[in-house]
Formats: sequence, C-alpha cells, structure tokens
Amino acid sequence: MAIRTESAPAAAQALDLHSPKWIFLQLLESCNLRCKMCFEWGENGSYKEKPELKKLDISVVKRIIEECKETRPYYELYGGEPLLYPWIDEVLELIHTTGSKAHFPTNGTLLERHAEMIMAFPPERIWVSLDGPEEINDAQRGAGVFRKAMNGIRKLYELREAMGSEYPKIGISTTVTPTNYKHLERFYFESVDLAMLDCLSVELQQYVTRERYDHYAGVLREHFDIAAAPIARGFIADPAQFAEVDAAELCRQLKRIERYCAEHGMYFNAYPKVISEENIRHYFNAEWSKVTNMKKRCVFPWISTEVNARGEVTSCHNFYDLTLGNVNELSLKEIWNGTKYKQYRDYLRKQLFSICPGCCLYYNEKPR
Repeated sequence: MAIRTESAPAAAQALDLHSPKWIFLQLLESCNLRCKMCFEWGENGSYKEKPELKKLDISVVKRIIEECKETRPYYELYGGEPLLYPWIDEVLELIHTTGSKAHFPTNGTLLERHAEMIMAFPPERIWVSLDGPEEINDAQRGAGVFRKAMNGIRKLYELREAMGSEYPKIGISTTVTPTNYKHLERFYFESVDLAMLDCLSVELQQYVTRERYDHYAGVLREHFDIAAAPIARGFIADPAQFAEVDAAELCRQLKRIERYCAEHGMYFNAYPKVISEENIRHYFNAEWSKVTNMKKRCVFPWISTEVNARGEVTSCHNFYDLTLGNVNELSLKEIWNGTKYKQYRDYLRKQLFSICPGCCLYYNEKPR
C-alpha cells in the first residue's frame, strides 16, 4: 500500500475526511514473546505494568469494519501477537468480504499452526519479524523462535503455491539494533530462503531521548489534559547505546540488500527511506533534524487512525497515550470527526510532537 506523504494540509484537501483511509486495529495486548527491544514487552516495555491485559471485543471490530466499508480502508492488524486473537479468522473474513485489504505483522511462532486458516481469507501481506541468523535472532527474541518462524513461512508459502494464490505476499521485517547490525548480510543471504519471500523491510530501532519524552509528556498535560504518558516511556533510550553501530558497515549491508531486491523484483522497504551512512549516524545520534526527508508535518493524522485493545482511538500506532475517544462509547466516525481529533490536528498543523522524529517511519515518503 503506497500513500504519498505530502504536507498534511495538502493531503487532507485531497482526501475525504469523513472516514479514515487506513485503520490500525490493535486486536490484543498479549504476546507470547518478550523481545528485548520491544516497547510493549521488552526490557523497558510498559505493558508489563498493566494489571490486566485487554483485547478488542469481536463485536466492536465487526462494527468498525461495517461502519467504514464504503471507503474500503486498508487494515493493519496488530498486537501483542495478532495470531493470539481468538477471532482472527472472523476478522480476516469480514475484511475480505467488505472489499478491503489487510496486512499484519507476526513474530511467526504461531504461523505454521494457523497457515490453513490464513489461506481461507488471505491478507494482502504478512510481515514476519526476524532479526538475524538463528543465534542472533533468538538472543533478541527467545530460544527456538527462529526455527518456528521459518517453519511457519515455509508452510504458508507451500500452501499458497499449492492453491495457486497470489496472496498473502510474505515478507520479513527486521529491526536493526546494536546486537544484530553486523549480521544482516549473513541473515538474508545465508540463513533464509529468499525464493519464498516477496518483500523485505528493514527499520532502525525506534527510540526517543529522555529529554524529548519529558517535553512530550508536558505537552500532553498542558494542551490535552493527559496526566501521564506510560506507553511512550517504553521508547526511551540513551543514544549512547547505539554508539558502537558502524554506520558505514550497516549502510554497505543495506545497500546490498536493496540491490538484490531491485534485481529480483522484490519489494524492499527501508526506514528511514534514504539509505546513507550519514542518515544512519544522524538517526542513532538523535540528530533527527539532519535525516533526509525530515518534514515539518506528518500526514497520518489526516489519513489514518488506530484503535487499541482497550477501544481507545489515537492517530499513531506507537504512541497510545493521547486518547481521542473510545469506540466502546462512540462510533469510530464520530470520533474521527469529533472535537478532540480536531484539536489534535490543529496542534500538529503548527508543530510536531517532540517524540515524532524518533520514529524511523517518519522519514519515508511512501509508507507501506
């Protein structure tokens, strides 16, 4: 899915603002892994503080899909781990029957078990999160994760080919961290069978500095009457932890992966979009204003919305602290066109949140 990220007002004028074009659904908060870099369940993950884990009621999910079916939005299904959601099959079926398309990421450990279910109403694209060769990946994500995920990819690929189906497109998504950055080349060209894959995505680890987090929390208090920002706190990291990353070596590996995909007709996604030694260094040094494609505004508040597992609506996948309404109380369209959303958009017409540049997706002109 390609969406041109023009300046937000220009994009807004070209779109029907009465309904979002891109809907993220966090189906549940639970996950079966504890990946070290994860802002939800990792070393600094805020979800470990939750006294109770929630999931969206299937009736709410169905109501959202029915309500928005006329505009046929794209759906991104998230967790936690979305394949843990008890009604994932019903969600995929309803999205399919209403003429929309779905994408979802997965850690891959449940993919083999659910491959036949997925093929009944296949999403357009599935991203399997893997971060390196077996020993590197499992050091970040847990023992045995690599083999389970690869078995799942193989099962899904074989079923798709046997059925003669175009979908789902199968991709691997990799988060670059100080632990795995030296091993990307070996991972993609020695550890996985690229013939089973249609797309690759590599993104630099998202993070925010303590200073930017504190500023953001202050903005929420002053402008939006929100007392705390525990979710965003899970992204806090000291740029010093990335000091060992060799930007030149990482750039060389990413360029080789990019060339391979271009030569073999595979879709390649990089976050930030422009791969260069300078961009990598600036990003990991928290010198975000120097990264290519740094913009004054973000288009997402005008085109996309997200409903988290508690029914709370926001505009950004990563930062759930700013709640604009709850679908257990109002319809999604009522929230989308409501006073709080307008206040939120009005603020972002004038300035970014201080945490926005810490999102590597922000530097991509065509997010997918």
